[in-house]
Amino acid sequence: MSLLNIFSKNRCKICKVNRGSRFCLRIGKDICWLDCNKMRVDQKCPEECDYTLKKADDFNLKTKTDSLIEYQDLLKRQMNKWAHEPQQLFNGKIPAEMAKTEEGNKKLTTFFSDFKFNAMIPLSYLKEMLNLENLDVKDEVKNYEHLAIEFLNLIIVQEWEKAVEMYYLPENDNNSRKIFLQKRLQKYKTFRNLQDHELISSAMTKDKKQALVHFELNQKDNFTLRFQKVKNDWKITAKIFAKPEYFNSENEATQQVAILLSKNELTQAFELLQKFNTMYIDSADFEYYFGLYYSFSKHVKKAKEHFRNAMLLDPEFIEAQYNYAYTLHAEGDIAVAKKLYYKILNRVSDEPKTLNNLASILIDEQKYEEAENLLNRSLEAKPDFKMAQDNLKRLKKLKKK
Repeated sequence: MSLLNIFSKNRCKICKVNRGSRFCLRIGKDICWLDCNKMRVDQKCPEECDYTLKKADDFNLKTKTDSLIEYQDLLKRQMNKWAHEPQQLFNGKIPAEMAKTEEGNKKLTTFFSDFKFNAMIPLSYLKEMLNLENLDVKDEVKNYEHLAIEFLNLIIVQEWEKAVEMYYLPENDNNSRKIFLQKRLQKYKTFRNLQDHELISSAMTKDKKQALVHFELNQKDNFTLRFQKVKNDWKITAKIFAKPEYFNSENEATQQVAILLSKNELTQAFELLQKFNTMYIDSADFEYYFGLYYSFSKHVKKAKEHFRNAMLLDPEFIEAQYNYAYTLHAEGDIAVAKKLYYKILNRVSDEPKTLNNLASILIDEQKYEEAENLLNRSLEAKPDFKMAQDNLKRLKKLKKK
């Protein structure tokens, strides 16, 4: 760990290690959520603080937390405090002392077996702390925060294949795409050198189908994972090297690049692409616009690579598929281009550029009837499409010979 990182301004002023993610009114300094939990469990924090602890009952707390794991950590501290203090419901006896006797242990087990607990309460911790061997505790269901931590732990030990299995992968995904995603993970220096991570916050949408989990990696880098509920399982759908709010800025960023490319302002477009691509590392859109940039710059090989990346990141990205097929077509790789054109038309039957380009190949193969049908469909979709008009004229001349 770098000393510079330890003593940087955003470190917790108590532990000096974790990020100081909130201002503590009690000590007048920025502290991390872990030290906040250690302090507020005594219920002596100022009421004006959003994070002050207000106990609803012995096992439920009213307070603000920035993640589920933070809340569970606070519950554990409250449980520990409760277990070592005299409790009226046990005639002033201390639960931790009761648990040491057979009679007291049985009484505690019966009490907790009959008590209706909030699903968030970590009963397994209570069971272990008081050594209540006969207390029946259900297995804890992994939520998106647990899975996010599991993902980063796999990165630390460089289990790239297992990490990718945590992504949302459509059932028809082929192995080549998984290999691509594994290599893409390894591409980033932050992942290759990952040593530690700290959970900062998380949030879930109102419909409970998507969630964001924000971390600090290696005491310096912001990193956020986006999850989606797929058949009752949480799956990773995107990653960014930024705070969660930047997910909402991606569309605006792509529009900026698109405008610059449309004006042929290539230098400025490239600078923005480099900036945004280091942040939105799973963005098929930025890979696509990189492809357009290199196409405009006459670097066909690089353009083709980026169009292919966009396709692999988003198998539904028609424009990326078309441009990749077009570069193959232009390079003379007709067989693969033709296959891709057919694949696009299977999904979007009236895509005019694809219909025209495929017709052009079929004209060269002297498959005139099929080519004419495709060109007519292209012009039906886009009547003023000059390339299709020209190809139709060429076809009619060839048919007259």
